[in-house]
Amino acid sequence: MPTLITSKLPVPKSWDEFEDITLSASKLRWGHPNFFRHGRSGQQQHGVDIFGEDEVHRPIGIQCKNTIAAISENVLLAEIKNAESFHPPLSALYIATSVDHDSKLQGRARIISSERVSQNKFPVHVLFWKDITGDLAKDEEEFIKYFGNFFVQTAQPQTHPANGNPTFTIDEMEIVRHPAFAGKSIPRKNILKWSTVVASLGALGLMLTFSKVLGPNSGNWTPLAMLLCMSGLVLAIISEVLSKRKFEYFLRGKYYLEASTSDRIHLNSLTATCPWCASKMHLRHIGPKNGVKDDIFICERNPRQHTILLDPTVLPEIKD
Repeated sequence: MPTLITSKLPVPKSWDEFEDITLSASKLRWGHPNFFRHGRSGQQQHGVDIFGEDEVHRPIGIQCKNTIAAISENVLLAEIKNAESFHPPLSALYIATSVDHDSKLQGRARIISSERVSQNKFPVHVLFWKDITGDLAKDEEEFIKYFGNFFVQTAQPQTHPANGNPTFTIDEMEIVRHPAFAGKSIPRKNILKWSTVVASLGALGLMLTFSKVLGPNSGNWTPLAMLLCMSGLVLAIISEVLSKRKFEYFLRGKYYLEASTSDRIHLNSLTATCPWCASKMHLRHIGPKNGVKDDIFICERNPRQHTILLDPTVLPEIKD
């Protein structure tokens, strides 16, 4: 029978709740209550979400990352740089992440930490979701505060109220985002600016071709001008849609545009683990040619029967 420590616990959707869990777990890990959340949303935090003291009262900083995708080395280095400006100077920095253990990230963190210690700088460590919940499980009362319904869940599978199909949680499906372009993103407002520029160039081109200012062969530029107009319109529509829906398919339905909490646009593909056969599932935007299409996870092993409709509103928000 699973114990508190060995059970697979769901990751909270809210970054705020994740920080609360990490705060409680930190007090239990270091054995005293002198841990506090640092500032509030919108304030300069210098790479530290939670600060406290270790067993000998040395200052510790914790940066929380509630994400689906694994943390990259660039993100790790950026958070270390931010924490360099925290005062008083830290004796250690911990990156608390909601993902599973990652040997590659652990290895890089060990190397970076060793190099920093040799330079008389604070070391850096990574706390994964199992580490955090393992610390939280040391106190049953604290554990129940966040996972009070964990042991009273019904064994009967939940079904969709409209069609009776089985439904699964994000944790049960192990949904993973795979960022394109090395995880780089752009502000949504830039897309709107580009749409205006591109559409304006297209409109100007059409005016010039129709007036034959460019000579008797001006009509040859008409297709390009129309393409610019259409491209500008598409960019404007994408920007408007993402301002409301935060999630939209792109590039033949294999990639998806997602808006982060800071209104930046990320391009991701999504995979999951099939809850029936444990094979990989890919998210695809499919449906009838002239009808409404849906975002559906399709199993590699049994693509005809093992399919799950995605509700994008249940995905954790992307926090830049």
